[in-house]
Amino acid sequence: MRSRFIPIVLMLFSLALMPSCTTAPQVKDPLAIAPSDFSLDVTVVTAEPHTLAHMRSSRFVVFPNGALHHGDEDGWGPNTLPARTRLLTRKQVASIWELLEQTGMSTSENADKIVNFQLLQKPESGSVYMIAINSEGKYWNYVRYIEDDQPADPAFKFLIRLLAEYAWATDEADRVGYEEPIRYDLGGNPYELYLEGRVP
Repeated sequence: MRSRFIPIVLMLFSLALMPSCTTAPQVKDPLAIAPSDFSLDVTVVTAEPHTLAHMRSSRFVVFPNGALHHGDEDGWGPNTLPARTRLLTRKQVASIWELLEQTGMSTSENADKIVNFQLLQKPESGSVYMIAINSEGKYWNYVRYIEDDQPADPAFKFLIRLLAEYAWATDEADRVGYEEPIRYDLGGNPYELYLEGRVP
């Protein structure tokens, strides 16, 4: 009797040491990569008008709730807030943050010295790009002056073009082609007799 009892006790003891299989695995939301307090402020001021989305004078502001404000009319500057254009989805906000990570702007390591954008001098030629980021209780900014014959900073270019696409202000033509609806000939009008008063 005792010999049968010992193996049962050992089996129960080994099961107690094994990790529980009922513990739910930790699931990370792939769309929650952007910090909850993430906000973005982008201003482009150019001396000459441009048609390219990343080179025209424009203003983009993204708030933590996904609200995107955009304006590209004359007079927009870092001290103005355009009207809200749309409410971005969590996936779109995550895409913006992912682009900041890819271009090295998601941290303050490579940021410029913090300045007041309103005190920056308007360029006499070329453009000035101003980007301010708030994340996890911290603030940092980037400022770039670019002459007419200089190419735009690729990181700034990709970011602004993405924001312009979300704000429906892209310079690209609509790539979705128009397709004629399929129409089926199902014969004459079944109500024609009633319309003409020829009801039998």
